[in-house]
Amino acid sequence: MRFFLCLLLLSLTSLPLQGEEEKSAPQPKVKKIGENRYRLGLVEFDAKTREISIPATVNMREGGPIEYLLVHENGKVHESILTTAASPLDIQIAMKLLKYKAGHGDVFNRLLPPERIAEEGGKKEDRGDVVFFGFQRDEASKPIPVYDLVMDGEDGEAMESGGWVYTGSVLEDGTFMAEAEGSILAIYIDHLSLFNTTRKGSDLDDRWGARTTAIPEIGTKGTFRILPREIEVTN
Repeated sequence: MRFFLCLLLLSLTSLPLQGEEEKSAPQPKVKKIGENRYRLGLVEFDAKTREISIPATVNMREGGPIEYLLVHENGKVHESILTTAASPLDIQIAMKLLKYKAGHGDVFNRLLPPERIAEEGGKKEDRGDVVFFGFQRDEASKPIPVYDLVMDGEDGEAMESGGWVYTGSVLEDGTFMAEAEGSILAIYIDHLSLFNTTRKGSDLDDRWGARTTAIPEIGTKGTFRILPREIEVTN
C-alpha cells in the first residue's frame, strides 16, 4: 500500500495543470475499492493486473467514415462508435499510476511530407507502450476486441488485430487537450488523443467505418477495458 501511495504522489506531481490557479486546487481523490483495485471518478483500475475499466455506451453501429473508437460524450460523438462519461484526464492519471509509458515516437510521421520527416519526425523507439482494448456488455459476457467493431473500407472486413500506442495527448497553453477535446481512442491518428494506431491507413480519414454485424444496438451500455495484453479470442 505504501508503495502505491508513493506512486500516486509522484504521478500527480507530473500531471499537466490547467493554469497557475490550480496549484491550490484539491488533488484528484483516488479511492481504494478492493485489495488491488482503485477508483478515480468513473475510472477503475487494478494495481496488480494494470487493467483499467470505464463505462461506455454504443453510439454508432453503421455507416462511416469514423475517426474514433471512443470519445468523451462531449467530444466528437458524430465520428465515434463508443462514448463515455469518464474524464480523459482521469484515464491519463490512471495510466500514469500504473506506470504506462506515453510517447509519440514516429506515430505521426506519416502526416509529414517525406522531406520533413528527418528533421521533424520522431523515432519508433520513442513510442509509448502498446495497450489493448475490449468492450464488455456485462459480467456474463466476454469482452469484444474493439478492432472487431471497425470495418476496413479497403476490403469490407474487420480492422486488423493488434493494439494501440499510448501517445498521451498534449498540453497546449496550459490545457490538457484530450480533456478539452474528449479524444480518447483514435482510428484516424490524432495527436490530441490519448491512444493512436500505427495500422496501415491510419492517416486516412475516410477509410474506416462501423462494422454493424459486430456492434450491439445503439444505447447498449457496457464496460470499456484497457489492458496491457491482447484479449484472448475463442471461436
